[in-house]
Amino acid sequence: MKRPVILIFASRKDDTTFCCIRYSDAITSAGGIPLIVPMKTDEESLKQLCDLADGFLFAGGVDLDPSLYGEKKLNDTVEIDAMRDALEMSAVKLAFETGKPILGICRGIQSVNVGLGGSLWQDIPAQIEGALCHQQKAPGTETTHTVNIKPGTKLYKIIGAETVKTNTFHHQAVKAPGKGLIVSAQAEDGVTEALETEDDRYLLLIQWHPEFTAVTDKVSAALFNSFIEEAKRVRV
Repeated sequence: MKRPVILIFASRKDDTTFCCIRYSDAITSAGGIPLIVPMKTDEESLKQLCDLADGFLFAGGVDLDPSLYGEKKLNDTVEIDAMRDALEMSAVKLAFETGKPILGICRGIQSVNVGLGGSLWQDIPAQIEGALCHQQKAPGTETTHTVNIKPGTKLYKIIGAETVKTNTFHHQAVKAPGKGLIVSAQAEDGVTEALETEDDRYLLLIQWHPEFTAVTDKVSAALFNSFIEEAKRVRV
């Protein structure tokens, strides 16, 4: 069987599209072929890439423009990349329409959520009283807080437990889930840590960074393995 092709929507700095190698390593280790999408990909090329792909990974990065969910920029902590926003808002729509599996990580949960009509907390420390620290100082390979997973969800079936220790590197979070999305995990302060769909399709969005621990942690590996297994079924 041919290995499934996974489009990765990555980051940008000036005129460079770049992707942390941990994402591509996790996809490769799980049995997929990572393909990073150039930042200035036009709409027609993007459609062809979505037809070619067997799955989609929306990776971490800077914040989305609050105007995409009807708000003004709250403060200077909100860092925006309009070029990436434009690409990903088109990509979310096209990827969702294919019915193929989608995995979103950190910014990825936020990007897909906004693309499906949801909204975000722009700055957790400024907007959520009593929130935990969601921007750890420790390396990404270390886990620093607990995530509670709702029984009966797809995420629960993948992980097989009601709690998991995760790393955390974000100052924004899902406020209102987008159309057809439900919350499947929360931090102990109530901040949303995962979304999925109400129906049977594979769309898993998580706020932490399992790519940092996919080699050493069975739970992190299980997330990528389940994603690639679903992509393999698409390829068949």
